[in-house]
Amino acid sequence: MRKTFDVIMVTDTATHPNWSRGYGAHRLASHMRSHGFSVLVIDFSSAMNFDIWKQICNYAIGENTQMIGFSTTWWPYRNPFDNSDTPNFRRCNVEWQTETGENDDIDPTSLTYHAATGKAKPWIDIIKEKNKKIKVVIGGPKIDYYKDFPADYFINGLGENQILDLLTQPKRIWPKVLEHDINSNAREWGWRESTTVYTDFDQIKPNEILTLEIARGCKFKCSFCSFPLIGQKDIASYLKTEETIYQEMLDNYNKWGTTRYFIADDTFNDSIEKLEMVARIKSKLPFDLKIKAYIRIDVIATQREQLTLLPKTGLASCFIGIESFHPEASKFAGKGMSADKRKKVLYDIRDTWGDSVSLNAGYIVGLPGEDEAFVREQAKWFMQKDCPINYAASFIGLVINPYRPGSYIAGSEIDRNPEAFGYTIPDMSKPNHWIKNDGTDITSYMQAQNLANELNRQVWAVNRGEEDNVDYKIAGSIQDPKNEYFIPLIEMLKSLDINQN
Repeated sequence: MRKTFDVIMVTDTATHPNWSRGYGAHRLASHMRSHGFSVLVIDFSSAMNFDIWKQICNYAIGENTQMIGFSTTWWPYRNPFDNSDTPNFRRCNVEWQTETGENDDIDPTSLTYHAATGKAKPWIDIIKEKNKKIKVVIGGPKIDYYKDFPADYFINGLGENQILDLLTQPKRIWPKVLEHDINSNAREWGWRESTTVYTDFDQIKPNEILTLEIARGCKFKCSFCSFPLIGQKDIASYLKTEETIYQEMLDNYNKWGTTRYFIADDTFNDSIEKLEMVARIKSKLPFDLKIKAYIRIDVIATQREQLTLLPKTGLASCFIGIESFHPEASKFAGKGMSADKRKKVLYDIRDTWGDSVSLNAGYIVGLPGEDEAFVREQAKWFMQKDCPINYAASFIGLVINPYRPGSYIAGSEIDRNPEAFGYTIPDMSKPNHWIKNDGTDITSYMQAQNLANELNRQVWAVNRGEEDNVDYKIAGSIQDPKNEYFIPLIEMLKSLDINQN
């Protein structure tokens, strides 16, 4: 009797050239496997058409299949059109390489496209035809965008506890939205010793970048941050053990040849303790570890030893959330250190690291007190030849997704109460279209985003670098998922022998 899977998880990928596997689905799959469930993860849903999906369902679904889950994490960024009125999303569209070698936009027959256009029902119908008892679940941080998705349950939060409860308590009457433990408390189920494991079905290539969590949480609490585990002070409670991280990296190297990671921590350099641990791990690994991570330069300003410590961790590319250099706007965003001090740190980074680390920076347009002239002046600074940001600076209009009746995600402090921060949402059917009256000439979201788009074109034309300069190409090796991923996957499923160890 042929074997089929207890659970199937479907996810997508980030944007080219920064794409990596949808980590959340693989993390949950590993968690479920550790509790005895067989799980198949399907990557690249923006390249999966209905015919491929039918074949996967035919070979992978059986009477034992209890659940099929869909991750929303990357779906909006892979949108084939701008249904969010956020021009930045359109810029993020990923192009897959076709069989002819030419790039083509997202497949309009793909699951990601149909989820965005409200046409996903046939994809769910075929599941129910195979096994009507299967629970269809949707999760991830963008579930509010897909409330019309034909799912049985929506999972709000990190998910480990909710998804396992749903599997192990099948007779319990659950609400439509599961949020009884949105933080998936690490101390309750051993997150500090947990690992994310990939299987042969995932077809991991040696030059891919995999995602790794070192700490789940952050000691900072920025007003615009919607991550759930912010404002934590006890790093020991949310930092994985050194042996756990070392063993996961070593196993991935031995099995797949993996040497590069994206660190998913909210703030990679939030403590010296964490950086010293990663530096020790790197020194023990039998390969040259390279990582990409989010860092804060104001932390480096107060902990100067990080200037020499961060490169020892294998840091090869980083994203710096500058948010603003304006005094009032910076304080509002939780980056209250003066612009002069933060810029000095950036110059010190350049002088210390040289071109060994690729620096990316983000700047928010539309924060309180900052007018258009000030933002344009900062754009000029980013375009100077001696600017220490050696890859790219990106501008984006402030995004507010206010909590409203029917919302599944609580969001950031601003999302929960925009009026308290000086923003109003005149039309809740267009939730991100805020307006403000703070005496500046940036009074609406669309004005902020249009300015951001204009400045991005100018800045990128001048100083957008190449990450290959630091021998750190983020792009994976799969350029044509249909032929390089889905066809081999279906062949494996035809002779299904589930050995996921």
